[in-house]
Amino acid sequence: MQGVIRTVLVIHKADHEKARGMAWTVAEWLAARGVVALVRENSPEAPTVAHPPGAVLTTPPQLALILGGDGTMLSAARQGAADGVPFLGINLGRVGFMTSAGLDDWAQVLGDILQNGFEEARRIMVEVTVIRGHETVYATTALNDAVISRGAMARLAAFDVTLGDVDVCTLRADGVVISTPTGSTAYCVSAGGPLIYPGLDVLCVVPICPFLSDFKPVVVPAESPVRLSLSAPETNMYLTCDGQELFPLDDNDVVVVRKSERCLRLAMRPGDSYFGRLRLKGFINRP
Repeated sequence: MQGVIRTVLVIHKADHEKARGMAWTVAEWLAARGVVALVRENSPEAPTVAHPPGAVLTTPPQLALILGGDGTMLSAARQGAADGVPFLGINLGRVGFMTSAGLDDWAQVLGDILQNGFEEARRIMVEVTVIRGHETVYATTALNDAVISRGAMARLAAFDVTLGDVDVCTLRADGVVISTPTGSTAYCVSAGGPLIYPGLDVLCVVPICPFLSDFKPVVVPAESPVRLSLSAPETNMYLTCDGQELFPLDDNDVVVVRKSERCLRLAMRPGDSYFGRLRLKGFINRP
């Protein structure tokens, strides 16, 4: 649980009038309760504006409100917009699995947190690199997943799969998903992988439409890097991270996914249930 919250960072979805208006509504609400709001758009170049104007900051932000949807949460986490500050999402999108409040109840949820504090949960992130020859040609950080998938040509790709220090197999498939527990409710489960309890320190490797292979989705310790070496020629493959960054792959590229030193901190209300959220968002049926 946290102490008194005096400063809140409000990050709203970029180029979105509804989110921008909502950010200032929330800032006014916070100011009326003696809390300084630092408002900024979810963009690396965006300035930060304090409200009320001329406010004197007595503490760094103790909470980051992310106004948008899961995509905005992912983007803000990947950009490091508020590293070290717990995130609380207010959903303006559709599913909003990572968010904790919506348009109808944000004031109630935020009021409860200001009065009673919050519990903190941590979610692992991954570093994703592409090695071409002996050179790293691409590197990024992801919260949900790294996905290797084919382009326009309907050709199978071949991957030499290494988990940790073990050469596992050569896999022929349309692609591969490497997911964190946070990302297990996204492409991972759609491709036939499991739902993974979010606090676990693991990664999941899921083949997409494997061909003549009994390679099943496998969960491995997050400390063990996942290496996928492309070994089929002219397959026109792409790497996508969190559904937000696209990088074209060449034959014989090696994609390495390993646990990052960074993590996402989430503000959770006491009693917030992962399985309750799964039911609320339609992943499992109510008993």
